[in-house]
Amino acid sequence: MPRPLPAEARQARLPTPLGRQVRGGLAALGDLVLPRACAACGRGAAAVCPRCVAALSGPPILVAPGPEATPGRRGLPPCAAAARYAAPAGSLVIAYKERGRLDVARTLGSALARAVLAAPRAEAGARALLLVPVPASAAALRRRGFDHVSRLATIAAGLTRAAGTLTWVAPLLRPARRTADQAGLGAVERAARVAGAVAAPPAAARLRGPAAGGRYVVVVDDVLTTGATVADAVRALRLARVRVGAVATVAAVLGPVGASVARPRVRLPNEGVPEG
Repeated sequence: MPRPLPAEARQARLPTPLGRQVRGGLAALGDLVLPRACAACGRGAAAVCPRCVAALSGPPILVAPGPEATPGRRGLPPCAAAARYAAPAGSLVIAYKERGRLDVARTLGSALARAVLAAPRAEAGARALLLVPVPASAAALRRRGFDHVSRLATIAAGLTRAAGTLTWVAPLLRPARRTADQAGLGAVERAARVAGAVAAPPAAARLRGPAAGGRYVVVVDDVLTTGATVADAVRALRLARVRVGAVATVAAVLGPVGASVARPRVRLPNEGVPEG
């Protein structure tokens, strides 16, 4: 019986980040044949069990603007989220982008589509939606091997088109500088850390307003915490003379944000999970 290769030898076979992409693709293919346990609760044999799917299927919530919004959210356009950032929604987001559970992307993309359609639209003349995903940093792309928000935006656009609303994804934003981890930071610290982190190319100026050419611009992200990240995205688009009509996210943190807010616990198998 052949002996297993040492860990170093196994890793040497697949370079990074290509290795992570290949492993993620093989894992996604394997999920079609042998689905894993639910990425949120660890039960059942489906990627997301019916109970956890139902938890993301309630009425979307309006999380900004308003008197209850944290400081970073108060200058945002209207923002809708599909669910509160708690289990199971938070667990699914973490499993997807940090643990390589690409098999839950469809569920999260569906939740994002619901938030997109629920976001208030001020311009009655808008005939189509233009989704602008918040871009992943270069470090995140290397670590994960894919742009997690862009992938969800593509799924959401397809679902909203199927529902009868013309929708496209426009990658108008790009990282402008490196940023450090924001975990455990409050609203003020997060805003300072991400200020100027993204930029919009001059070509984005062709979109003069949210309903320009019948297209309504919606910035999309996976999670709204304090609103600092999407606020910087909105700022960058405004500098390019693109007026954002709304923001939509899969989940949103409700209540105080800071070191006291813990990430949802993720119950996943200890083996067979690609690095993310």
